[in-house]
Amino acid sequence: MNRLLVILVVICDLRSYVNAFINASMVLPALQMVFGLPGLLEMNYGNPTLKSSYDYVIVGAGPAGCVLANRLSEDTRRTVLLLEIGKGEIPMFSDPPLLGPLLASTNYNFGYQTEVQKYGCQGLRNKRCSWAHGRGVGGSSIINNVIYTRGSKRDYDSWAEAGNPGWSWNDMLPYFKKLEKSNIHDFDGNGFHGKTGRLSVEDCPFRSEIADAVVKGAQQAGYRYLDYNAGDLIGVSYLQAHTRKGHRATGGNSYLKDVVNRPNLHILTRAWATKVLIDSRTKQATGVQFVHDKRSYTAFASREVILSAGAFESAKLLMLSGVGPSKHLQKHGIKVIQNLPVGKQVTEHGGVFGPVFVVHNDPDGLHSLEQLATIGEVTKFSTGKGPMTSNSVETLMYVKSPVAEDPDPELPDVEIMQAFVSFGFDSSPSTKFAYQLNDEVDDAYFRPLNNMRAFMYLPMLLKARARGKVQLKSTNPFHHPEFKYQYFEDDRDVEALVYGILHAINVTSQPAFKHLGVELYANKVPGCENFKFNTLDYWRCHVRTLTATFQHQVATCKMGPASDPEAVVDPRLRVHGIKKLRVADVGIIPDSPTGHTSAHSFVIGEKAADMIKEDNGDYGHKSL
Repeated sequence: MNRLLVILVVICDLRSYVNAFINASMVLPALQMVFGLPGLLEMNYGNPTLKSSYDYVIVGAGPAGCVLANRLSEDTRRTVLLLEIGKGEIPMFSDPPLLGPLLASTNYNFGYQTEVQKYGCQGLRNKRCSWAHGRGVGGSSIINNVIYTRGSKRDYDSWAEAGNPGWSWNDMLPYFKKLEKSNIHDFDGNGFHGKTGRLSVEDCPFRSEIADAVVKGAQQAGYRYLDYNAGDLIGVSYLQAHTRKGHRATGGNSYLKDVVNRPNLHILTRAWATKVLIDSRTKQATGVQFVHDKRSYTAFASREVILSAGAFESAKLLMLSGVGPSKHLQKHGIKVIQNLPVGKQVTEHGGVFGPVFVVHNDPDGLHSLEQLATIGEVTKFSTGKGPMTSNSVETLMYVKSPVAEDPDPELPDVEIMQAFVSFGFDSSPSTKFAYQLNDEVDDAYFRPLNNMRAFMYLPMLLKARARGKVQLKSTNPFHHPEFKYQYFEDDRDVEALVYGILHAINVTSQPAFKHLGVELYANKVPGCENFKFNTLDYWRCHVRTLTATFQHQVATCKMGPASDPEAVVDPRLRVHGIKKLRVADVGIIPDSPTGHTSAHSFVIGEKAADMIKEDNGDYGHKSL
């Protein structure tokens, strides 16, 4: 069994299934050598003596919240309180990108699930999709796949055209460059990447021969090699990741780790915000109520309250505070302060696990995760080398399916990720639990791949037609929200993903793969046995059974002008009708972007910080 996972179990309280893991004594000394004693401990963000009032109170230390806390506290005249529901990172486990999915089985994840699905996720436990949502200093950047994609320039231009001035591609590019410290070998000199920012963005230090074959094979299939972070996407490229020499770069370790001693910045972990205080007469936010160490506190904000708790928690907190759909709030007995469509829409990037390919001419000997549980591999990781520096995704391809709604030929509707392993790479139960595979699917489809060299693709739907809602389950602030969302109600979403699967198969049939001896894995997914393998009907069933969710939920607090009936915040991210209250996280994104939302969260934080300074007369004043 994988010895690295055992340590993760002991420190991070993985659920009871991990009790079967074996002793970790061989690897622990190596990890201690790499990280030192502090690496075994939660990162310390201080234990501040709280003030009764601050200039700014920020709720949520996801990427946007971390950026805001740093930028707003640069002005030594301003006091900032950052409240985070989770804890600090434990570098030994959060740093290796390959352990990201395992951390999703710990309390660094809220562990949200959708309602029971009718048309997708049929091979997942209880037919529910996992909506992982990070908590802790760094938010989802602690548990995500470190994939850094800005999306198409057309996304941003459409936001501006919809009545959101300042959000076009040309407006946002300077903010992306400001936040990045990039090291992208093939594209560093093209003028689209920043060099002096706080977030490290780099080529993954580890690349398998499969990655090279994908890039060459896609070009042989007619797709161009390009920098997908330069605004155009249709084509293929190697992954750009938010890592630093192969170590995970999070909101916390990029924006807060070195500023925790600023006297005007207080960071309080394990602080659960329960309500935004809003004067119903003046409709002005005055502070935040929160619970810490089983005691209730109030922090007042003289300038602004800023919600950066993520697409779900920010929406939930607004509704608990009387800002939301009036009928829904009244149903729960909540006094309505402002009737707004909070949570009335949510959209996400659905996808699929597979297709899988077996490699007969193994170029690198990567058969199992146990191979990485050695002192040698841990030492490699410490120097920024080896497979542990990768989340396993190595390349991205962007394609436009025949069922795409947008007529723009340069706007893709499917992204195809290539991972250098399949789920059979991990013989322990950890991957099964991380991705919520049911026993039948895991046993019949992925277990036969144990100790075999295989890799897989993960097609992702960028422009899903599905729309759902996020609602309150009760007035108890500690209850999870309720999610009303059904994948694949529209068959065209399935057809787009099937097109992605066929494209992946086509690329893998190109001459670039000949030396690897690859073969399409022909085991049928349980539930799809009645369909002939590798037919359209089979792949449709495969999509509905092995549905993947990529945790890119947006639009719960949609940005738009007052004339937009779906808008919750204006283009300055101010909540419509409420003074001194903003939302600054991915919930403000108007519709599914063509990128993974981690990059969006960071850039929203940077832009929001400037807007807040401008609106409060502090723009241009920098004391640090």
